[in-house]
Amino acid sequence: MCSAIRVYWSETYQHSTGRPNAMAFNHKQRADTPIDDSPLGKLLNNLHIATAFCTDSVLSEPWAISMPTIPHCLMFHLVLEGNAEFQFDKTACKLGIHDFILFPRGEGHHLKGKSNALFSPLASLPITCVSERYETLMYGGKGESSRLLCGALFFTHPLAQKLLSGLPTALVIRQSNRHTHTMVKQISTLIRTETQHVGMGTEAVLSRLAEILIIAVLREHLNSLEPGTLGWLSVLSDNRIAKALHLIHQSPEQHWRLGTLAKEVGMSRTNFAQQFKQLVGNTPMDYLTEWRMSLAYSRLQFGNDSLLAIALDLGYQSESALSRAFKKVIGKSPREVRRGETTR
Repeated sequence: MCSAIRVYWSETYQHSTGRPNAMAFNHKQRADTPIDDSPLGKLLNNLHIATAFCTDSVLSEPWAISMPTIPHCLMFHLVLEGNAEFQFDKTACKLGIHDFILFPRGEGHHLKGKSNALFSPLASLPITCVSERYETLMYGGKGESSRLLCGALFFTHPLAQKLLSGLPTALVIRQSNRHTHTMVKQISTLIRTETQHVGMGTEAVLSRLAEILIIAVLREHLNSLEPGTLGWLSVLSDNRIAKALHLIHQSPEQHWRLGTLAKEVGMSRTNFAQQFKQLVGNTPMDYLTEWRMSLAYSRLQFGNDSLLAIALDLGYQSESALSRAFKKVIGKSPREVRRGETTR
C-alpha cells in the first residue's frame, strides 16, 4: 500500500474511532513549517527573472559571432552539437557537446568555430523570429556545423546587481560535472521547449525555469570556491553575519537596532558593525532598509497589495514613510514601479 493511501486510512481510522494513531498526519503543521533556507537562498528567491527568450542556432564552418553587452541580462549558451570557442577578458574557453556557459552580467563576448573568420555582430545575423520568446538562426559557410541553444534572461530587481557584481565574467559548467550539468541540460531543454510553444502561462513557466537554472549554476560556482575568495558573497561563510542576514530576511518588519542584532549574533556593537560593513558593503541598518525596499519592489511588481499594506508588513507606519525610503533606495517612487517603469 502506498504511503499516501496509508496516511488516508490512518486519518480515517482515527476520525471514525476516536483512537489516537501514530501515523496521523497534521497537514496544517506541515504546511506552516517554513523551509530553512540560507541567506543566499533568500536573496535568490527575490531576484525574479522578468522575462527570458532563446535562440536555436545552427552554425556552420567558418563562423564567428560578436555578442554585445546587454545590461540587466544573464546570457547563456549550451552546446547541443559540435563545439565552440568563447573569447572574453582576453581569454579563450573551448566548449564541447553539452557544455554550458553563463555570462551573469551580460558582458559582451565572442564565439566562434574551429576556423578563423571575421566576427559578425549579432544585429547583422539572419535570425528568424518563431514566437515572442523563441528564435532560430542558421549561419556560416558549408562546413562542419555546431548547434547551440543561446538564451537571454532579463532581471529588474535592484538587488540583482549587487548579487551578480561579485561573480566572474563567465561561469562554465562542463559535462564532467555530472550532477549540476544534468540539471542545467534538462532545464535548458525545458526552456527551449516552452519558448517554441508559447501559450497560457509561458511567462510564469519561463521565469521559474530561468530562476532554477541560475540558482543551479551559482550554487555550483560557490561550492567550487576556496574560503576567502567569495567576494561580496563571502558574507555567507561567516556564520555570525549570515545569522544577522537571516534575521533581517526572516523578519524585516521587526524594529531592528544595531545593538539588538549584535546581541543576537553574540558580537559587540563595534565588531559587528565593522565586520558587517566589510563583508556586505554597507551598514546593518542600511542593509535592512535595502532589503525592505527589495521586498517592496517585488510586491509592487508582482502583487496587488496596497501600498499601506506593504508598508505595515515591512515595519513602516505609513505610506509616506515607505515612499520616502523607497525613493531614496530605488530611485523611483512606488507608484512608478507599479506602473511598470523600470529602474535605470
